[in-house]
Amino acid sequence: MESRQPSKMAKKIGFITAIGSLIYHIFIFFVFMVLKVYPMFFYNIVSITVFAVILLLIPHSKSIVPLFVIAAAEIILHQILADYFVGTETNFHFFIFMVGILPYLFFDYRISVSIPVTTITTIIFVLMENIHFPGLYEISPLSVKFLRYLNVTISIIIIILSILLYTMQVAKSENKLTGQNLMLEDEIRRASVIQQAFLKQDETEFEKWDVGFFNKPMAGVSGDFFDFYRTNKNLDGFGIFDVSGHGISSGLITMLVKNIIHQEFYNNSRLELWEILNKINDRIIEEKGDVENYLTGILVRFNETQAEMVIAGHPAPIIYKKNSDKCDFLSKTTESSGAIGIANFPTFYISQYVDFEVGDRLLFFSDGATDIINEKKESFGRERLLEAFRESVNMNAASQTEYIKAKLSAFRGSAIQNDDVSFICINRCGK
Repeated sequence: MESRQPSKMAKKIGFITAIGSLIYHIFIFFVFMVLKVYPMFFYNIVSITVFAVILLLIPHSKSIVPLFVIAAAEIILHQILADYFVGTETNFHFFIFMVGILPYLFFDYRISVSIPVTTITTIIFVLMENIHFPGLYEISPLSVKFLRYLNVTISIIIIILSILLYTMQVAKSENKLTGQNLMLEDEIRRASVIQQAFLKQDETEFEKWDVGFFNKPMAGVSGDFFDFYRTNKNLDGFGIFDVSGHGISSGLITMLVKNIIHQEFYNNSRLELWEILNKINDRIIEEKGDVENYLTGILVRFNETQAEMVIAGHPAPIIYKKNSDKCDFLSKTTESSGAIGIANFPTFYISQYVDFEVGDRLLFFSDGATDIINEKKESFGRERLLEAFRESVNMNAASQTEYIKAKLSAFRGSAIQNDDVSFICINRCGK
């Protein structure tokens, strides 16, 4: 049979059951001696030896299955012989029924092992129930009745005790898991507070720019982040990024790469933006080591009349042009390829220049915004996001952010948030 390390619970239940079996065989050893049923008297010496050895082996066993098979074989043979020598009415074969139930307590839900044992013991039990042995040794009716009640009672007691012990162990495991979950939730809450403090964006007003932004993690710690690059009140540029995965590992990556991107943005200000992103990619690969998380994103740099941006595997932003009153997803005039932070994976980044005049607006977002799912399993999608942005182009950036957020929330309804959601509204106001 397949060998698998038994759980502490399985070993404990097996140990208690083996002790009960050993005590019973010692007791019945003396009963057969008094009744002068000598074949069973001598056979019980073998039984006592088997269960004593099993008790010694259980704490050191790598699998409880072979020990159980040995014990089951002994019990089945013992009961058949007992029925044969002292008669079916003594109900010794009732222990065979007990053997068929115990695998579900011992084998840690291993149905593939338990079912064959139960099938075999059930067949033997049914046969024994329908075969009448008068008994080779004549014993008094009182002794027959005593043995019958003793055997049924002990079988039931062993089953009940095993189930109670199993239930206690399950409750103990559940309590332990509950405590661990509470501790994990507290750790996630603490990590969320630390991350939010680290990634927090000041509500500073920028000259010539009106900015609004929103971020909502799926579960405590966010894999989305954005950062504004400024010189006093001048907005030099910004970045919006989405780290793969969810939870604490993604959150830790955001804290690592935020500083890298910020440093490279300013340390290489004379380079084109695609060259800066290449340096960012190399540093992230080197500094995060073997961590598998990667990120997509958009890096943007502003000058007087244009926005230079590099899109690295991220959804294209929405742009509103005031002069033409047109609103649509930005067409990629150049095609970058490859996410950020994947070692030995070819990337090709190239800058795209977009005319950005007074009154023009941009909406940058993570895919969590378009991938929101409602109760009907419908996704919010690109068209609804485009419509929400178009409907709010006459608002200031903060109001527009609240409007889009409300649209997303109303669409999701009571459905569980399925991804981190972030977006940034930027308006060239020309102050």
